[in-house]
Amino acid sequence: MIECLQLWLRQGGGVMNQLPAAGEGTGIYVIDGEFRVVYFNETAKAVCPNLRVGDLCYRGICNGSAPCSSCPDRNEDCSRLLLYDAVNRQWIELSSGRIEWPGHGRCRLMLFKVVDRQSMSLFYDLTETSAYEELFELNLAENTYKILFHQNGKYVIPDMEGRLDSMCMEVADHMICPEDRERFLEFWNFDTLAQRLSGNNHTIRGEFRKLLVSGEYCWVAQTAIQLHTGEQDKTVIMVFIQDIDKQKKQEIAAANSGKSGLEEKDSMMGLYRYGPFLERAEQFLREKSGSKFSMVAIDIEHFKLFNEWYGEEAGDRFLTSIAEQLKEVEKQYDSMAGYMGGDDFAIIIPREESVLRNLERGIRHFVKQYGGSVGFLPAFGVYEIEEWDVSVSMMYDRASIALASVKGNYLNRMGRYDAGMKKKMEDDQLLLSEVQRALDNHEFIFYAQPQCNMLTGKIIGLESLVRWKHPVRGVVQPGEFIPLLERNGFITNLDLYVWDMVCARLHDWIAAGHKPVPIAVNVSRIDIYSMNVTNTFVELTGRYGIAPALLAIEITESAYAEDYNLIRQVVIDLRKAGFTVFMDDFGSGYSSLNMLKDVNVDVIKIDTKFLDMNEHSQNRGMGILETIVRMARLTQLRVIAEGVEKKEHVDFLRNVGCIYGQGYYYYRPMPIEQFEPLLLDEENVDYRGILAHQLEELRLEDLVNKDVTSDAILNNMLGGMALYDVCGDKIELLQVNEGYYRVTGCNPVDLEERRKSILAQIHEEDRDKVFDLFETAYKNPLKGADGTIRRYRLNGELMWISLRIFFLKERDEHRLFYGSVSDVTEGKRREEKLIASRKI
Repeated sequence: MIECLQLWLRQGGGVMNQLPAAGEGTGIYVIDGEFRVVYFNETAKAVCPNLRVGDLCYRGICNGSAPCSSCPDRNEDCSRLLLYDAVNRQWIELSSGRIEWPGHGRCRLMLFKVVDRQSMSLFYDLTETSAYEELFELNLAENTYKILFHQNGKYVIPDMEGRLDSMCMEVADHMICPEDRERFLEFWNFDTLAQRLSGNNHTIRGEFRKLLVSGEYCWVAQTAIQLHTGEQDKTVIMVFIQDIDKQKKQEIAAANSGKSGLEEKDSMMGLYRYGPFLERAEQFLREKSGSKFSMVAIDIEHFKLFNEWYGEEAGDRFLTSIAEQLKEVEKQYDSMAGYMGGDDFAIIIPREESVLRNLERGIRHFVKQYGGSVGFLPAFGVYEIEEWDVSVSMMYDRASIALASVKGNYLNRMGRYDAGMKKKMEDDQLLLSEVQRALDNHEFIFYAQPQCNMLTGKIIGLESLVRWKHPVRGVVQPGEFIPLLERNGFITNLDLYVWDMVCARLHDWIAAGHKPVPIAVNVSRIDIYSMNVTNTFVELTGRYGIAPALLAIEITESAYAEDYNLIRQVVIDLRKAGFTVFMDDFGSGYSSLNMLKDVNVDVIKIDTKFLDMNEHSQNRGMGILETIVRMARLTQLRVIAEGVEKKEHVDFLRNVGCIYGQGYYYYRPMPIEQFEPLLLDEENVDYRGILAHQLEELRLEDLVNKDVTSDAILNNMLGGMALYDVCGDKIELLQVNEGYYRVTGCNPVDLEERRKSILAQIHEEDRDKVFDLFETAYKNPLKGADGTIRRYRLNGELMWISLRIFFLKERDEHRLFYGSVSDVTEGKRREEKLIASRKI
């Protein structure tokens, strides 16, 4: 039958002459007048695995309950269509024609090919445009997008696919000229888009300035065309982007020739807008040729947060205040200012340090009206104009690069452009251009760092990491490329690659008959904005046949802080799907402790950097960690510490109730070849993992609860306790409990008289030893110090006491210590008698 069909197609005849040749990769199926499948080839079966002879085609192909509205059988005798296959999420080119099929009479023959997304030519006939630089596919019903084509190295682009609404906001905020942002969002108003398309022959067009990789903006035309999807309730739109920069600038120049200066200025700021500023600045500098000037870029960091805290009216006052300062500078000096959109300004000023500092002081003054919050201080980037043949746009870009170098640095708010910054920008661009090649060539390799139970040292899981095995530079550390990818929005491509590697290794490990441990993967805020993360992980675990419980998802606390509601919903969805969710970098954000009661994760990760402080701040860091661990325990959250590098870290964390950790003290990050043999020895592994049920820990606050324990019982349980103040060569007793009186035989009245001269109660030979104990405890706040000394009772009798001391805090050269005391006199006497008996 197949041979007959191939012969028939080769010979042609009648309507069949209008069909394309059924070459390699062409799917073929035949349906009768009742839409039942009577034949299909292997290619069709591969694309549509649910196809069955005798079944209704729309069930096997489209998973529908009725014939597709776009089916060629409902239209003319022969048709050629581009259709969207919603089940398999792909575009197909479909051709069809009538055919006499043995045993079934007149049927319809369907030939189709899956559209090659790398090819532009298939879409040329969809628009009058003969060429374009980018092609997007938008699915409004599913709120998704895909980039089918883009010209490498020209425009800054979002991730290759993801959530449509998030992508539009990301492009509006970071890839469209600020002046065009509102028009862009109006163009992509999804509430009115379908109506506008239907009223314009299914096509609409907009013109905007789009960000180039070079940092400049280019005018582009965006043409949106609504296509047939095969289902009436789904709208798929193709978007073609074409460079129209040259002709657009000519149109603007002609249109502006008769405009007044007032129209070129922002109505609220009273400064030239972005475009007019660049044009006027070119003329300004031409007239000042030979003079020395600087281009200064100004940005208000965290301005969105400022609006949320103080309101948009205050935000507008903030911006107009800066504009007024810039206009004052224009009056005082030979300069020109512009409003670049959002919270960005630019000004060209004489290259004099005094002018620059006066500008900085004047703008910073306004911030002090709002409590002087350092987080809202303006940042400045300065480019000293040396190359007069460079465009003003490039000058501003260089000033912006200098500005970016001080963002987040609240001690230095002014950056100056130098050749090193230019080289770094060029190096970054080179590195970015190599990332896709590296992904294609599998240069990124899978590393992992074990997570351990610090009580047993056994491995309870792994965190996946990545290294770049560059063919020329060797192993590139993640600190060199991860931040760069995050800043430029390309991190999702790498994350998807790593997630796939992790799932593949888990599958292979299980298939080899080994018991697996959970592996944690990192998810960035950009990942969450650009895709449905839960669906992605469900698809990955399903494809590789692994349980969701084996994949832990790490989301940073900063992502929570920036978009709490969105991240919280994603976490809910992930946990419902069976994944364990970690909050990474806990304690590094603005509102960690306030957030702790509301987070819906399973585990929080804390960093031991709080322990690596100087001797004056270390105790504060220890207090922060102890508070976090305590609050996490109260909210039934598990805690794991990362960066555990010293035994002191382990001892402290175990003492405050944190029993899970990862770091160099246990294992360094290692490639597959090293960690898989480690996991083969089951003595190294605790397969119960971090979520294993644990016996509830006895807490001190439970003991001191008045409803549970009386003071008398506590004194008997805890023994003698005292607080000491040590300053220089003086030791003062501040407070004691009832147990202290029982141990020492003293009483409150007599002790009050002696508390400032407590050293006099110590045997003369042991006084230096007491100071040594306090010094040792000061140097070891976690372990403290202990020793046995001789002390006099009130009646002059000598006794032996065991003293255990812990340093608490220091202020004004006074050190506060806690001490526990117990009477060991009888034990010492027995010891002395035993020693004496051995001498006889």
